[in-house]
Amino acid sequence: MGKSLKLKNYCKSAVRNVKSFVVNKAMGAAANSLFSSFTSGFNNTTVGDVSGINTMLKKSPFEKTLNDSQTNTKDDPLGFQHLQYPTDLTGIELGNWILFFTIATNLGKNPAYNADLQFARDMGMSPGTIKQTEVRSGGGVVKTYEGMDELRDHYKKRNITIPRMNKTNTVLSDEKNSDIVSGAIALYMPSDIKVSYGANWGAEDTNISGDIAAAWKNVKQVQIADLMQGKGQKDLLKNLVGGAAGAIGQAGARGVSNLSGGLGMGDWLKLLGKGWGMAMNNRKEMFYEGPEFRTFNYSFAFWPRNDVETETTQKIIKMFKYHMHPWKDDEWGGRIFRYPSEFEIHYLTNTGINEKLHKISRCALTKCDVGYTPEGGNFKTFEDYAPVTYTINLEFKELEYLTKQKMKDGF
Repeated sequence: MGKSLKLKNYCKSAVRNVKSFVVNKAMGAAANSLFSSFTSGFNNTTVGDVSGINTMLKKSPFEKTLNDSQTNTKDDPLGFQHLQYPTDLTGIELGNWILFFTIATNLGKNPAYNADLQFARDMGMSPGTIKQTEVRSGGGVVKTYEGMDELRDHYKKRNITIPRMNKTNTVLSDEKNSDIVSGAIALYMPSDIKVSYGANWGAEDTNISGDIAAAWKNVKQVQIADLMQGKGQKDLLKNLVGGAAGAIGQAGARGVSNLSGGLGMGDWLKLLGKGWGMAMNNRKEMFYEGPEFRTFNYSFAFWPRNDVETETTQKIIKMFKYHMHPWKDDEWGGRIFRYPSEFEIHYLTNTGINEKLHKISRCALTKCDVGYTPEGGNFKTFEDYAPVTYTINLEFKELEYLTKQKMKDGF
């Protein structure tokens, strides 16, 4: 009877207990099944045999025991200057994590106020301030604004140097004093880290230009010395007539063909060529059109262990949503948008930048998908109606094209 009562109480109380441990995405279907069977409960349940669940938790990189209801942040040297998940991410020996800096690129006319910096303070961060400097020039006074970048300095004081990502392949100048780190988000390394490089090549018909180029190539093969000795005139004439003159003839034929086709009379040149078993050589060539802009996709799953991690998770999602959108400037009657924030993405180890992975230049967040349901499971909430799990899928696009110079620098 006693054992039955304990088991009944344990089953009833299981939902609230999920806040006392982290269940990472790696748990997969087992975690979804576990949550689907829970219906009610209370915090910090200790009755019953929890060894099986603790064994399952070892599959997660953020292992916690069921009896540990609060995360230990006192040993985390970096957690105070950014939003992070899990709460003790940079204080445990995970080895690798990913850092997102949000960059305010327009400091505004009023140095005492900036919406992005105020938003960061509302999120509990210290992003720094904007310093106004007056410089006399030509008999007048010119005001300049410079961001006092405290967030980047926080890391430097912990012997972690986060370099500013300079955009070098842009038409507009990239000035260091024109922006400031307005926020920071630290997350565990997602399971799928990769990078894709692309180059744009397009095929075009060179037509008469190709014919003339080919003819000139043949003409150059006739040596000047031979011509001076009276040799090679026949070859030269053949190349000129068969090349340049032939090209002009072909151009005329193409022009008549296009004209007849445009009048609905059909393309007589293609039809005639098919009868002869021949087709016009359009001298098609591949031309380099430039590099592709790289894109980066990241997916994260959040299983909050307690109220602190629930609040932090919701702040992280809000940060990404806020900084991907523009600011409507009411000064212009709402007709003008100020650009969304830019992002810096850095791969870090517990000692600093991971130099073994590729670098990423400044990015824009182009897509943000947020989910509130476990994969393959049903929507569930805690007693305060906060979801038991969150997922976020982010798509970033780099803001400059890459060159060989960038490749040498590790991009």
